Formats: sequence, C-alpha cells, structure tokens
Amino acid sequence: MKRTTGLSGVGTMIPAPISRQAASWLSALLAIVAVQPAIAQDATAPEVVVDPPGRVARLSYVEGQVSLAPAESEHWAEAVLNRPLTSGDKLWVESDARAELEVGSATLHLDRGTAFGFVQLDDEVMQMSLAEGAATIRVRTLVERETIQVETPNATVFLRHPGEYHFEIDTSGDRTIVKARSGEAEVSGGSKSYVVRTNEEGIFTGLDDLRAQIHPIAPRTPFETWANDRDQREELSVSSRYVSREVIGYEDLDDHGEWLHEPAYGYVWRPRFVAYDWAPYRYGRWAWIRPWGWTWVDDARWGFAPFHYGRWAHLRNRWCWVPGPRHLRPVYAPALVGWVGGPSVSYSASFGRGIGWFPLAPHEVYVPGYRHTPRYIRHVNVSNTIIVNNSQITNIYTGRDRHRDYRYRGHHDAVTVVEHDRFIGGRPIGDQRLRVIDRELREWRDNPRPPAIAPDRESILAGQPRRGGPIGRSHMVGENRSTRDARDVAPGTRPVDRPAMYGQNGNATDRERLEIVRTGNEASDLQRRKREPHEARPARDLIQQSPPTNSPPKGYSPPTYSPPRQSPPAEQPSRREAGETRALYHMERASQPHSTRQEAQRPVKNSQAQQSQAQSHTGAAPASTP
Repeated sequence: MKRTTGLSGVGTMIPAPISRQAASWLSALLAIVAVQPAIAQDATAPEVVVDPPGRVARLSYVEGQVSLAPAESEHWAEAVLNRPLTSGDKLWVESDARAELEVGSATLHLDRGTAFGFVQLDDEVMQMSLAEGAATIRVRTLVERETIQVETPNATVFLRHPGEYHFEIDTSGDRTIVKARSGEAEVSGGSKSYVVRTNEEGIFTGLDDLRAQIHPIAPRTPFETWANDRDQREELSVSSRYVSREVIGYEDLDDHGEWLHEPAYGYVWRPRFVAYDWAPYRYGRWAWIRPWGWTWVDDARWGFAPFHYGRWAHLRNRWCWVPGPRHLRPVYAPALVGWVGGPSVSYSASFGRGIGWFPLAPHEVYVPGYRHTPRYIRHVNVSNTIIVNNSQITNIYTGRDRHRDYRYRGHHDAVTVVEHDRFIGGRPIGDQRLRVIDRELREWRDNPRPPAIAPDRESILAGQPRRGGPIGRSHMVGENRSTRDARDVAPGTRPVDRPAMYGQNGNATDRERLEIVRTGNEASDLQRRKREPHEARPARDLIQQSPPTNSPPKGYSPPTYSPPRQSPPAEQPSRREAGETRALYHMERASQPHSTRQEAQRPVKNSQAQQSQAQSHTGAAPASTP
C-alpha cells in the first residue's frame, strides 16, 4: 500500500498490485469456498425412488414343455403356472407345446416352436419380442398413453387400436406375417412404414429394405381357432361383475368357486374345492422376481388374482377372498401377507425355527419390502381393499404405529411356517410346512416386511432347471431398436452398494445382481422430463430395485382423495359397504402428474385416414385433481 493526497488534501490508501503467485493462491481459495456449498447440497440431495410397475404378465396356461429364462439369469427352467413375468423375462415354447399369457386386458397365445420375451413391461408400455414362431394377441382396451408393440427380426409392429392380431415369424428371420382380424397395426422397418387394417393380412420381407404385400385376411389356422376359443372365457366371465377387468386371472374364478354376499364386505369369492388344512399362501412356492423381491406363486389353476389383489377373510369356518373396489385400476402386489419370526434371534438376520407368514385381512395395510414412494403405498392399498381412515397408511409408513393388530397373526390355521432352505429353494410348500401351535405364535414377533434373505439360484428360476431355449438363435429382438416409448433413466444415476437394500446388517449376495438407482437430481425433475424417442436399452437395464424405506421424505403429509368417476356397480352393495366407500371417496385424492410423452410421428404408406385416439379404458384409475 502507498499513501497519496487527493484534491481535498486528505490522504488515501491505494492498494499495491499483488504478485502473480498470490493471485493464483487467492483464486484457488475462492474456488474452494464456492464449491463447498455445492458439495454440501450434493451430499444431502434426495434419492430418486422409482416405483415398480403396477402390472405384470401371468403365465396362465401351459400345455407341453415350456421353458423360462428370468431377467436375472441366463439359465432356463420349467415355466411354472401362475408365475408373474416382467421386463427381461423370456419364454421358449417347444415344438409340442402351447402357452398363454395375461397382461391386464390383453391376452397372448404362443404356438409351438415360439421364442418370446418382454423387452419392457410397465404401466404404459408393453414391448414384446417375437424372434421365432407364431403368436396371437387380443387387446380389449387401450388406456390413454398406453403403447403396445411387437419386435420381430425384421420389423416393429405397433398395435394402434384394440383388436385381435396374429403374427408369424419365418425361421430364416427375414419374413413377418401380420394379420388384423380387428383393430389396426402399423408395421415399420428401416425408413418404411405400412398399415394393416381390419380383415387384412400383410407379408413383410427384407431386413434393411422392408417390402410389403397386403391382401384380404385368410381363414383362421388351427392355432388361431384354439386361441379364439380360449378368449371366449373372458367374454362370458361372471366374475367381471364383481372385480375390475384389469385384475389378472379373474376369469379362472368362475369354474373354481362361487360369489357370495357378505354384509361386512359386499360380494366375496369362496373356493369350491381345497385341501382340509388349506389356507391362503400355503400351497405354492416363493420365487424371487425383481424388482419386487419375494413373490408368491400359487399351485392352484385359479391361484393368481386372489393372491396378488384384494384381501382374505375367514368367514363361517371358510376362507373367502375379498376383492378391491371394482371401479379402481388395480395395482399388482407380489404377496399381500404379514410375516412372523422366532423369538430367539434378531428378525432381520434369521427366523429362528422357521420363516412364517399369514394373509392380510380386509382393511389391513400392506407394507412393501421393496423401495416405493408414498404415492405407491397409497395406490397399492386403496386399489386392493377399503381403507376408511387414510391415517392408517401414514402411521405405518412413518413407523409411528408400532402396534400392529393383525387379525390372523396368532392363528396356527392361518400362519404357514417353513424351514429356511425350503423358503429360498423355490420348492413347493404345502405339506412340508412346520407345525406350530398358538402359544408359540404368541411369542414370535411380527413384521410387515419380508425377511432380508438373499435369493438362491433355485428361487430365481422357481422351477426345474432345463437346457431348453432357442439354442443358436437370438432370443430377444428389439433391445437395440429405436422405439417410441422405451423409458429412460435420469442422467447421472449410478449403481450403489447392494447391502443398502437391507440396511447395514443385510446379507445380500452377488447372486442377486440387483441395481439400486441413486441420483443427485430431484425426484420431480425425473417426473417432469419428457420422454424422447431414443434407442431402447437392454431389458436388464429397464428393471430397477431399491431398498425398503423406513421413513417418509421430508415434508411428507398424508394424502386425501377426491371422488373418482364411478362405473355403475353390477350388484346393489350393502349399507355398510356403501358407507365405507363414501368415506373413502370423500377424501381428496393426492395428485401425481404423469410425465408427458413426445411420440415420434412416422410416415405411413397406403393410409389416408389419420390415426384415431386410443380408446379410454373403463377399468383405468380415475384422473387425479392437480
């Protein structure tokens, strides 16, 4: 510093120029100070939680030898009836076999020698792979923004409207036949696109240069006739009067039980023939299916809808299934049960003598063991049972309600207990369960979440290992093909350590190969992002698994519901049922806006009519009020 004299005669101090080395040190110091708040903010940034899909596919019929390769494994195993399928799962139908799949209001039939897989399956996108063989798809309704597409070796087929479609893939892989008995399909390949309308059949050849021959449709083949006969069951189903048509497997209830009216619950379904010691979730097996984790696979032919939707009640010495509200779009759950463990050791590490579970009763809150948002836990409960007091969900979600008075927790005829090895081995339970008495159960502890036990190879396959599959051929097509509706994951995500799934004491192993997504972006940023057309990623990257949440996000408040649009009930409800329903409907429903979709427009040859809007689905969840 040097002193100078100004006009007023007052001395002032003028700073001397600093050296170049001092300036560099000062710049570094300022940079560190500026970065510190960003580091602190990044460390406290909230995690993005990705809810699992609200629907799956069900393997509803198997004739002959059908093999399955789960998304978590490259090994093939016996395809077990009632097994849920999701993104990345693959099926191989042998030359003497057939299979049927159900996905919401759509039904898929697979003919002999067919290689099939789900590239992506969630609430709005059903992207399938048909690498070889023949398939028939019947779509009854298309909800708003729902997309159904089939990838073949030389083309991509978009199903524009509800209808009946048939596909045949030549063994050479360069010819695809598309039939539309009703509806309309768009077939694209390379830079060309064609439309197959009602009662038309198209033969598409070529790989890089797609060529088409479109002419009137031919009569049904024996396979198409078989598929059409199977579909008639849903058209004539009595159970559709009492449950939503989005409940997977409801049509099987007609032939295996009866509907009764109970004053406390309205219409309930009771199975007609069961074993003398039968109880819900007893005759079947546990399989590990990501992203949900431990999933129940029942042995009964009708054993899908009553074990993944609704609740169970023991009425007049008989078990009855109580479905959820018919007017709401149902949300799939892996198993609607509570859990019990022995008193000798920590619940999170072991179950002492065995692993036990029991069915949830009506009005009891289901708590997922996988990662979820407050919105998800509301929907998976409200769509499957009547929740009169919304604070029930909030108290259990936040952990404030530690006293859980489960109705069937202490009844030996409702609780099923098995040894640890049988549980994780994916083996049938039934008569192999452990015998317990009510006094023992009173000493055991209950838990709403499943045990933190890593899956074994057998529980992932959930069937006898096989060497089947399309040997020497590419089973899944379309994974690297451009698709309009493939989902994206927020940029900046990265995998984190799997032990976080179960907390610090979890015993997850490398066999699971689970991915947990973390990001520094806000969850709302992920929801606001528009879906852009892009290259579809491998199916294994489309599935995300996250650890359980024990506390709600900061600022979370209990939601309320507004009256949804109701469809007229098939039967007159009881007074008590109507009162409970009105109590639920007069709550204000929390809003969760969906991200907007930006669909690519494709030029269509031979089409002068504009694409009509997708028909609204009568069973869809009512729109929430912002």
